[in-house]
Amino acid sequence: MSPEDLTGFIYKSHAAALQLAQIPIKERDSLLLELAEVIKKHKNAILEANTLDLESSRDMAVPEIVLEWLKLTPERLNHAIECLRQLSGLPDPLTLHVGINGYQRIPLGVVAFVYEGFPQLGLIAAGMCLKVGNTIILKGGNEGTYTQEAIATIAKDVLLSRGFPEACMTSVPKGVALKELIVQEKYLRLVIPYGRPSFVQQVSKQATVSALPISMGNCYLYLSASGSLDFAKEIILNSRKGEPDAVNAIEKVVVHQSWLDRGLGEWIVRLQKQGLVVRGCAWTTTYFRNFLEENHSDETDKPSQAMIDKAIELEDVWGQSYLDETIAIKVVQDTEEAIAWINQYSSGHADVLLTDSLSERDRFVSRINSSTIFVNAHSRFSRCAKIGDNGNVKIALGMSSLKTRGASRYPGMIDIYALTTTKQVLTSSWSLR
Repeated sequence: MSPEDLTGFIYKSHAAALQLAQIPIKERDSLLLELAEVIKKHKNAILEANTLDLESSRDMAVPEIVLEWLKLTPERLNHAIECLRQLSGLPDPLTLHVGINGYQRIPLGVVAFVYEGFPQLGLIAAGMCLKVGNTIILKGGNEGTYTQEAIATIAKDVLLSRGFPEACMTSVPKGVALKELIVQEKYLRLVIPYGRPSFVQQVSKQATVSALPISMGNCYLYLSASGSLDFAKEIILNSRKGEPDAVNAIEKVVVHQSWLDRGLGEWIVRLQKQGLVVRGCAWTTTYFRNFLEENHSDETDKPSQAMIDKAIELEDVWGQSYLDETIAIKVVQDTEEAIAWINQYSSGHADVLLTDSLSERDRFVSRINSSTIFVNAHSRFSRCAKIGDNGNVKIALGMSSLKTRGASRYPGMIDIYALTTTKQVLTSSWSLR
């Protein structure tokens, strides 16, 4: 496809967006409900297409983590269907704030969702865009071609049957390179990259349109002197249970030095027994090796050198996501050092503090450069979650960092409001007389 043809392809989505914005919210909600039901009806066909993708990917040298993301289980597909249903019941996000100088929330227009694996996320992203009146162009990796085509075909039939423009939800034609898509500034308004950090960073750097990169992993937890080892362990394990991608997985733990004399060694052993590969800074490594040698004096229980080397210095990867069962521990002298370390190396989308001190909490919250800060709370991410006691539901595609380019337009949780913009309506009372 030539650049001119690609521009024409995106123009169709642009024209469809203009029509979609005029369709009443009740009709868009009804469309989402029907799409959910039809996806459910054709669930087996989608899963079969996904099986073909998994078989084909074995010959494509696809990374193991992407293969895991690509795997579409019935549970993962059911979760996407439930997200579509919940989206249909959310309030209309396009609301006019009444006043002389009011702001009206409006759709962005054409959004491109580019991703590795995660075929169900394309469906959720499409639902979120349709809810607010955006059209969406999907660009998945080659590893998910069959699944994406199966979902796109079903969505196309639903759109046409209800009189919606076909271009409301489309896939990039074969042969179009990603770097060609993300520079189409004339009609494309936003690109959302999702996948491994290296992939997200590459797309964000190459895109000439606005980018909303989604962060994953490399979240930090600071265990202050007044925190709790048991609660820290609970939060760490819980943060890693996101399905299929642990967006807010705590991969790095900054620990106050006082814990060296209050059970840190036993705590590290318990983390290892939970299946985590524990590593650390030079201070942590030296401490833990000494702990193992001192607490295994019996020859029959003496640790092997491999066990002693479980904690190794990894200073060069503190700013990178592991996206596996690895966790690293950094010992600091005080809260000031913890704040400086986290601000330097955290991904900046979700960090955790455990403390009983109000002054320490206020200092940490005001100075940590992160989109979301959890204080004495679990950080686990959920795409479809109830917020508060009134039963309100929030659908989120992912989390955006305060540190990455483009995130400043909407840092934090990427919900339907993140896929809109605003225009100001200025009214003169004289002109209306």
